[in-house]
Amino acid sequence: MRVNIIIFALKPKHSMYRPYNSDRKKIRGWKRRIRQVDGWGERLKQPNLEWFKRENARHNYERCNLSPFYRLDKRQPPLWFFKLIIAKFLIAYDEWEKAFDRLALPYDLQVIIYDPAYISSEIISYRMKEKGEHMSVSWLSELDKPFPYKKFEHPSYDLSQFDWRLADEQHIHFEDELEDADFTAEDLLKDGYTKKTQGNGEVYYAIRLGDEWIGRRKGKLNANSNSRIWSYQVPPTL
Repeated sequence: MRVNIIIFALKPKHSMYRPYNSDRKKIRGWKRRIRQVDGWGERLKQPNLEWFKRENARHNYERCNLSPFYRLDKRQPPLWFFKLIIAKFLIAYDEWEKAFDRLALPYDLQVIIYDPAYISSEIISYRMKEKGEHMSVSWLSELDKPFPYKKFEHPSYDLSQFDWRLADEQHIHFEDELEDADFTAEDLLKDGYTKKTQGNGEVYYAIRLGDEWIGRRKGKLNANSNSRIWSYQVPPTL
């Protein structure tokens, strides 16, 4: 799992990458869509503990993978509908917290809100080595922005119960990929990409698409908490 959207498809040399579907076709049957979210929310309450207990498990995560939104060419739901999805994530957060506490394995539970890529939002629990550890992503943002409480507020939940950290949703290309691509690093830089280096020395090119708001329940993260870094990974060679 990646906590960030990483799209590895190679684009034509002179085309501009379009991060989101511009399809404006009207979505019908909102009452049915709401019922689908309700059903998904019920299923979401139970994390896959059997997977999480495996020795090589790294995480357990879920997204709202409902049609017509979550597909290869994703469509973003309207904000009022996305708030229904947020509500289900936060209800599931309570249930996951109880379940992982009973499991008694070290974990770091987060809910991640994407903006404007709403449908990529997720709940994720990382398998940690020691109690009190937390997972930190290598793409935390350098931007100084407050969490948009007003934008996402809703009577059914309280987002102020969480601490929020801003990360960058990015589209990336690893330098190693460019050998087989029909575009160059110079093309990427002209398109607005930035050259970056991971802690392990691996070079990649990234362009910012939007915000990832990483939320933990207040009190779960303190100044003395040890962290592990989750870095971007090159896709496996087939």
